[in-house]
Amino acid sequence: MSATAQPTSSLTEASRLADQLERAHRGGAWHGPAFAETLTGLGGMEAAERLIPGAHTAWEIVDHVSTWLDVCRRRIGGEPMHAVTDEEDWPAQSTGQSAAESEDAWRRDLATLEDRFGRLHAAVGGLDDAQLDEPVAGSDPTVRGLILGIIQHHAYHGGQITLLRKLGAAR
Repeated sequence: MSATAQPTSSLTEASRLADQLERAHRGGAWHGPAFAETLTGLGGMEAAERLIPGAHTAWEIVDHVSTWLDVCRRRIGGEPMHAVTDEEDWPAQSTGQSAAESEDAWRRDLATLEDRFGRLHAAVGGLDDAQLDEPVAGSDPTVRGLILGIIQHHAYHGGQITLLRKLGAAR
């Protein structure tokens, strides 16, 4: 169990979902490495490497996940949102940077990811159970469905990064 994970027997449903979100992001997930764990030791140059033609890089996946953490939090908060554009969904990566500039940009994007995760986690933990059945515009029909979806999203993309890292190490 991760340091912040709590036993689920005495928690509300919203707290259980916040716990599962924590496990999917930081650790203690049943499925294997949590999303943040897949990034441990990954540098900007490695994250930017396109290992499979036409596939996303680890960095692109990180920015995509970061975007959806923010979208999820904003939707839970009732913020009216436009449909996510392709550019927002998969932000373009900067090219032609020096190694130092690339590492700085990578660290900034990782900090943004962590900030967005923290804000979403706090929002989910602050919900009362009745709010879980409220509708969410532009998403799953309910807040609960949106939260479960972002947890699944984390597992899916964490698996992609794990495979990309294995491919990179095999080269």
